[in-house]
Amino acid sequence: MGLRARVVRVRPKFPKRGVHDNDPTPRELYDIIVNKLGFFDVCLGPEKFDATKAIWPNRSYCNPPFSSKRPFIEQGIASNKLGREVLIYVPFDPTTRWFRALYEANAMILIFMRKLKHEKFPHALYYLRDFKSPQTILIGGVQDVPKYLMGS
Repeated sequence: MGLRARVVRVRPKFPKRGVHDNDPTPRELYDIIVNKLGFFDVCLGPEKFDATKAIWPNRSYCNPPFSSKRPFIEQGIASNKLGREVLIYVPFDPTTRWFRALYEANAMILIFMRKLKHEKFPHALYYLRDFKSPQTILIGGVQDVPKYLMGS
């Protein structure tokens, strides 16, 4: 009698769409952006300010819902075109249309070289100002953020 091999099929477990939509910005990074650098969180009170429709104030910060980044990114770019400084925290994914839009808007892209929390993919800060061309900068951690955004 021979041994019979049993084939076990394993399906990868992907998170359900929207499961990370309400994950906050890592606390240390949020404190630097909002408390130290003085950016306004446009996603803080959606009942008072619809960040997908209204023009953002100067020095706005956004960590959009993971499953619907694009409307927030588009509104951030539109606000920047009107002279506002905008900072957006989303994954680093150069294969997407929203990344291309940020790149073509001459964003300074600060890519974190290590995970900050639960993230499976590298994240980045996309800083929209009056830059003449896009810039890509690798940073070691949140402690490096003020160096690039201070005095801006």
